[in-house]
Amino acid sequence: MIMISRMLIGLGAALLLVVGLGLWFAVEQSMLQMGLSVTADRGLGTVRADIAGFFVASGALGLAAALSLNRNLLWPLQLLLVVALIGRIITFSIDGLSAAGPESMVIEVLLLVVLQWCRNLWPNTPV
Repeated sequence: MIMISRMLIGLGAALLLVVGLGLWFAVEQSMLQMGLSVTADRGLGTVRADIAGFFVASGALGLAAALSLNRNLLWPLQLLLVVALIGRIITFSIDGLSAAGPESMVIEVLLLVVLQWCRNLWPNTPV
């Protein structure tokens, strides 16, 4: 079970890193896939710093947790995902389901469930 949990966290972390790195190095193409548009150059910097930073930091936390089997690295990732999910719920309540991104909401909830399962499964001290 430990190996499966590490693989699931690693896959989730890889997904987050791919999105973040795409926003860093293929910003305009990645933005189009996410339904974003920027009309000023500073917007590109905001996407790279704020949005990509969220994904890269989340992916790095997940990867570090999976490699070290350190359950203490999972709660910051859970916090980031909960805050993102709250933003989607607010968007859903104001702008409707399609604006909230139901596919992304499902991924976030699944990641949160897997993260909590791993926190319960993994030992208290890193291996």
